[in-house]
Amino acid sequence: MTELKAMVPVYCYNFPEVRKLLHEVEQAIPDEIYQVTASAEKVRQGLEGLFEPELEIPETIDGCVDLDEIHVPIIDRIVEAYAPTLHGLEQFRHRYPTSGSSEGLFHLLARYATRGIEEINVLDGEYEGYEAQARNLGMDVRKHTSTQVYDAEPGLWFISNPSARDGNIITNDFLNMMCRRGHELVLDLSYVGATAPHEYDLSHPNIVSVVMSFSKPYGVFRHRIGGFTFSKPEIPSLYGNKWFKDTLRLMQALKIAEDMGPVGPNSLYEKYRPVQEEIIRGINDELELCLEPSDSLLIANVDRDQLEFYTPEQQEMIKPFKRGNNYRLCLTPYFEMKEMEVGT
Repeated sequence: MTELKAMVPVYCYNFPEVRKLLHEVEQAIPDEIYQVTASAEKVRQGLEGLFEPELEIPETIDGCVDLDEIHVPIIDRIVEAYAPTLHGLEQFRHRYPTSGSSEGLFHLLARYATRGIEEINVLDGEYEGYEAQARNLGMDVRKHTSTQVYDAEPGLWFISNPSARDGNIITNDFLNMMCRRGHELVLDLSYVGATAPHEYDLSHPNIVSVVMSFSKPYGVFRHRIGGFTFSKPEIPSLYGNKWFKDTLRLMQALKIAEDMGPVGPNSLYEKYRPVQEEIIRGINDELELCLEPSDSLLIANVDRDQLEFYTPEQQEMIKPFKRGNNYRLCLTPYFEMKEMEVGT
């Protein structure tokens, strides 16, 4: 039987279209932007043509670039670019640039831990980082199946959507049901970007914080590009990020969001969904695993009911990919092999 080359952890695929945008920003950003005496007007001229409309460059009182505030217009425009997909994101008044979503998640957990919250709730098979960091902070972690949610006592939940359990989108109805039952939600939208078109409803008051990352959807994990934390309550421990941030990476994130974005004709999903389906067909033809394409391009999943039809060899092959009651496979090696085939 042919070897299954999928990965257990989800490592991003560094899409060539994204690499092109990253280099475009690297080449355009003027060196003067990092000088405390740099003229804001001169920097605007250096960035001319990179963004449409031109990016607002905050100024100090004497007309120099105010890099302490450069993240503000960038995040505002990213919120605007994602508005058709993330409904209600504009309601989150406190906005912080972070190095990926993991930094924001830790600070949110720390905020709750220092305010006496002793446990968090997650869906069984969720992203391991919630549990690991919560336990580092002395918090307990309660795991629930989707059906157990209906009987759970109101509490604080960390939920990824699309779900890290299987790469599929959790419906607004399910999340709003949780909010109506008194649960408080922190939503991790780290897969949004290279996923099936969907309008995420973030408007319920009980959705208190949202984290975003461009790492998995756009393949920039190693660059730490496009991490943002949006919160209704202030997160004081993230205040210092107005100084401790990477201006180049922020501009690259904006370029990705506006030129590619989560939906539309230039989105990665539009181009790569057929590639994802082709990869999965090939695996199924070789290994007869009955994999299904997830809403996230990088992931395939298996209906656990299919396992009763597996041979012992197939069951052993799929065993490492179990996530709670789900099975999730990362397809990144196959995307990379496809790119190499095209390039040869």
